[in-house]
This record gives sequence, structure tokens and C-alpha cells, in this order.
Amino acid sequence: MLSVDKEKCIGCKICLNVCPVKAVSMNKDKAEIDNDKCIDCSKCIQFCPKDAIYSTTESFSFNSNQMFPAYGFGMRRKQGRGLGRGMGRGLGRGSQDGRGRGRGRGI
Repeated sequence: MLSVDKEKCIGCKICLNVCPVKAVSMNKDKAEIDNDKCIDCSKCIQFCPKDAIYSTTESFSFNSNQMFPAYGFGMRRKQGRGLGRGMGRGLGRGSQDGRGRGRGRGI
């Protein structure tokens, strides 16, 4: 369950815009969270510039390291550079050493 510290809230509406289920509303220029709609995604907590939104349950805690996969995620033996690579210039699925075809600028 999430709550808003009305003294810290500056009414910037960032939390209102990032909530995927529209559980945040504004009342007298302060944010309010409808916990019946809230899915505990913690986006409002992440984006609040004044840390006015907090969890009232002990089981919920935001860990900023959970946003990205661990180093080496998506990598298998001899399969290139892993997740997030291969969209740039010259990183095709050519050779098995991770360098790709390396076509570059075509000079």
C-alpha cells in the first residue's frame, strides 16, 4: 500500500503521468493514490522528485538494481555480446566470436 506525504508533495504531477493504471489523482494540488487501482509497480516512487510517495507495508521495497538484468544475461557460450547488442553498425550475427561482420562505413 502506498501513501503520499502531503507536506513533501509539491504537486508536480510527474507521478500522475507515469502511473500505468491511473491510480494517482490530484486533490488540492497534492497527489493521492487509489490503492484499489494501484498495482505496486513503484514507478511513482521512482520518479517523485521530493520522495513524497512511500510504502506503508513492510513487504514492499524498491530496489533500483532490479530494473536491469544482471551482467551476462542473455549470453550463451559463443553467442556474441549478450542482451542489448547487435542493433549497432557492424554487429550482425556472423562469426561466433562476437564481432559480427564488421561492414562499417564501406570504405
